[in-house]
Amino acid sequence: MKQFIVFILSLYTTLSWAVLEVTIFKQEENTFPIVISDFFVVGDASQGKVIADIMRNNFNRSGEFSVVNANYIIRSKPSFDKWKAKKIEAIVLGKLEKISKKIFNVEIELLDVYSKKTLYKDIFTVHNSGIRRIAHYLSDQIYHALLGKRGFFNTRLAYITVINKDKGEREYRLEISDSDAQNPQTILKSREPLLSPVWSPKQDKIAYVSFKNSRSEVFIQYPFIRRKIQKLPYFDGIASSPSWHPNGEILLLTLSKNGNKDIYSYQLSSKKLTRLTIDMGIDTEASYSPDGNKIIFTSNRSGQVQVYIKDLKTNKINRATFKGRYNAQAVFSPDGKSLIMVHKIDQDYRIALLDIATKDLKVMTNNQLDESPFFSPNGDMIIFATNQGGFGVLSVVSIWGRQIFELTSKVGEVREPNWSHYLK
Repeated sequence: MKQFIVFILSLYTTLSWAVLEVTIFKQEENTFPIVISDFFVVGDASQGKVIADIMRNNFNRSGEFSVVNANYIIRSKPSFDKWKAKKIEAIVLGKLEKISKKIFNVEIELLDVYSKKTLYKDIFTVHNSGIRRIAHYLSDQIYHALLGKRGFFNTRLAYITVINKDKGEREYRLEISDSDAQNPQTILKSREPLLSPVWSPKQDKIAYVSFKNSRSEVFIQYPFIRRKIQKLPYFDGIASSPSWHPNGEILLLTLSKNGNKDIYSYQLSSKKLTRLTIDMGIDTEASYSPDGNKIIFTSNRSGQVQVYIKDLKTNKINRATFKGRYNAQAVFSPDGKSLIMVHKIDQDYRIALLDIATKDLKVMTNNQLDESPFFSPNGDMIIFATNQGGFGVLSVVSIWGRQIFELTSKVGEVREPNWSHYLK
């Protein structure tokens, strides 16, 4: 039996009104139909229903599945012919056994309706603090068993919430949540703007921009341990747009150190600062390729705002975008083959997907003011900020355009999203 006991040090308060509301606007009909049964529960516990509900919501949001609730508990081998007649292709059934007040055994089984074979089966011992995490973990395992690729459920989001206060003042909050926007935690509050939160590869740090000292500076927050917020040195001028190297030890920064915005790398342990671009134009919004051998950045060096790729081994810089007069805020896909970016069409700023090899550009959205796109760690989904009715919200679209859902806050605008790497 596997141990999945999780004790999470909660340094911040989770408030029910801070939970983002999830609204699904588009779902493709041609999706994978599965049943996720309510869990059979041994002992007085509600955690079985919690796990099943989280898993159903995960799969419904993915754009790959249509999930049916059996409306009763499937305890053993089901009637495959019955479910086949309903065009169901797979069944998930589970059991939760209460061992003590806070310890549970969780069993899971995935069955193929047509072959009548077990595709995945496992059992875990889980602490109550790990109930949400085990639900996301099991969702990832089933996603992989059915589709042959990793899911994105056992990950986290970071974003900025902006709340209007009395007398025209605003409060900026750096917040994190599970990938389903639940379990939110406010890890920083500020009267000055907060921008550009980005998870480190190990998901133990978040770099962000703050104006707390009346200028744009980069800070590092440690959301899960009691450690003082780290401020990067003052580099003379503004510092913005932090992005992590895959090794988690280097940050890309935009600095106006010499009076002009250029891209620099900053090694945290040695405090070594290295200039990576030298041009009279403005270079900004840089991020690393998944292997760390290239960077992508936005520049107006051609007279237009376009995206460029620099090979860090050869120091060669090539223009990546040619369609349209404005392309910016580009990020590599997890496989390094595509870019997601903001692409301007007439007066509208939309999210577009670029195949690096073929230069094929696919516009993914139909909004007026999209910004800050970022991939899910498996590359299947894209989260971004947009504006609906003059109000900032987050939106998520699949790379096939099959699923669109929005994340909204009851208390303020939501901006600057970032999606973590996989939990370790």
